[in-house]
Amino acid sequence: MGIKTYEAPGLGGFRRPSSDYILDPAWNFNAPPQVREYKWSIVNRVGNPDGVYRPMLMINGQFPGPLIEANEGDTLVIEVDNQSDNATSIHFHGIYQNGTNFMDGTTGITQCPIAPNRKFRYEFTVTGQSGTYYYHGHVAVQASDGLVGPLVIHSRDEKKIQQIPYITDRVVMLQDWYHDLSSGLLIETLEPGSESSPIPHGALMNGMNSRDCSSIPHRMCDNSTAALPSLDLTANANHRLRFINTGAFGWFQVEVDEHSWAITEVDGTDVVPTYDNRMMISPAQRYSMILNTNHTTASSFWLRARMVAHCWKDPTLPGPGADEIKAVINYIPSGKTKMPKGLLSQPSSRSWSKGMEVQCRDMNTTSYLPTTYAPPPPHADHSYYLRSNLEIGDWRLERGFFNQSTFRPNLQKPTLHRTIAGLSSHNETFNSMRNTDGVNEICYDKKNDFVIQHTGVKVVDIIIQNFDEGNHPMHLHGHKFWVLGQGHGPFPGYGFLGLKAYGQGILDGHEGFLDNVIRRDVATAEGFGWLALRFVADNPGAWAFHCHMAWHSEAGLVMQFISRVDELATWSIPEANRQLCEAPLTELKKGAPPEDSTWFGFGIG
Repeated sequence: MGIKTYEAPGLGGFRRPSSDYILDPAWNFNAPPQVREYKWSIVNRVGNPDGVYRPMLMINGQFPGPLIEANEGDTLVIEVDNQSDNATSIHFHGIYQNGTNFMDGTTGITQCPIAPNRKFRYEFTVTGQSGTYYYHGHVAVQASDGLVGPLVIHSRDEKKIQQIPYITDRVVMLQDWYHDLSSGLLIETLEPGSESSPIPHGALMNGMNSRDCSSIPHRMCDNSTAALPSLDLTANANHRLRFINTGAFGWFQVEVDEHSWAITEVDGTDVVPTYDNRMMISPAQRYSMILNTNHTTASSFWLRARMVAHCWKDPTLPGPGADEIKAVINYIPSGKTKMPKGLLSQPSSRSWSKGMEVQCRDMNTTSYLPTTYAPPPPHADHSYYLRSNLEIGDWRLERGFFNQSTFRPNLQKPTLHRTIAGLSSHNETFNSMRNTDGVNEICYDKKNDFVIQHTGVKVVDIIIQNFDEGNHPMHLHGHKFWVLGQGHGPFPGYGFLGLKAYGQGILDGHEGFLDNVIRRDVATAEGFGWLALRFVADNPGAWAFHCHMAWHSEAGLVMQFISRVDELATWSIPEANRQLCEAPLTELKKGAPPEDSTWFGFGIG
């Protein structure tokens, strides 16, 4: 097994070149499995991605983070040296981590945070999956401070399961952008009387934008080194654009002026090409688009990604033009790699005449047919009804809830550590529950630690009824789920889905209903809507299930599934993970959300 090492780039300019997000055109899809090593220093640095200066969190002094590109079967080694002021961790979104749950990077669940001036080595092998993913900080809302980057896993059959051939392949990261540190915004979001999430000040594409500094005179701004992104694409050819919404809050509506295109991948699932000219993408979702550069009316066009402000408390913010990030798509002659100098100009192309979306909900994914036949099992072993909401409680604190539980992480004793310790030591409490499927409120405090566990391999349905007017893009770590259905209003029952009660089989006359159900890792319960999911609980570990609106998850809209309790009973926690927990609690808490007790007694006296 060969080893490739990726060293830190120079710490000169903080802007990562856009060319870093163009995938290697000479990539060897059939290379033998390799170990791909990355050395990252997490540092504090001031940057101005769109012209506005603000404190940021960067990997090796650059933003956004580096592209990780690997083949299925490769082993990734990421050595993290935390030189920043706060504790941190890295979550590799959508990666199964089968057998390496302790590398999932979820503080309070699978690991303790990496305290300042400490190091940690993430090491895992990527198996059973390919496609477009990303990584981000998993302490508070650190992704919004810059700790984010793309991760692409190639299948050996990629050129076959992608049914439209293409000559270039690149990542396009969309991100809502705040001009203030997330730690301050999080305090404002969680304090008494707050009932809404902070609205972004703008948006970035691959870390780029250029704001008019005269429109924001109260900010320190210099846009002389800022620029709109551009994509140089060979004319009369197909190009793959891998869109990733790496943001904390904003949905994006994406279109290319005067062009239709095909969607060919959804969250790592390759699909039969589906043609459209507009795309909606929630935080943490990914879509691959195949764009054909076959127009003859012009040589440059706008790629537009506009945040759906109608879903916010104040849809007039962040102001005219600030809600959209645009990129220039330049047609370049065959045989060239860049637009000839002196020929660059702003496009005069026109956007599609459709109106702006006013609801944040997933596209109709029932029209997406997976290229590989992999339907869900027809019979669920268990079905769980979850009520999701943002609720106001004591001291006027609004918190996120699944049923009656709002999550609070134990940063010094993560769930995985407590579970393995209890099972391996034959603790009487854990032993009494080790063969139980369902909610475990004996070993875990359901008020702040809502855990559903299963022993052996089980098929599990989750029915989410959203009692909140806001949408909740739900993400399950360590798995992909099948989206059985989603819609507005109350859950209409399993019969509506063509299934028997509690998901225990297919109704007569509905054979084949499950054959083409989409499988992904982020799906949305729209405002006052419902979402029905099915997954196979076969991956040993403690897995977070949460809303990927960062402000909602940090308010407690998180629960956990513990899978394969029988396997976990034989595990032990790696020494490096245990050592992370030896840091003083004061160090582990640096950068964490404020505790509710901060405001106990608020307004008295």
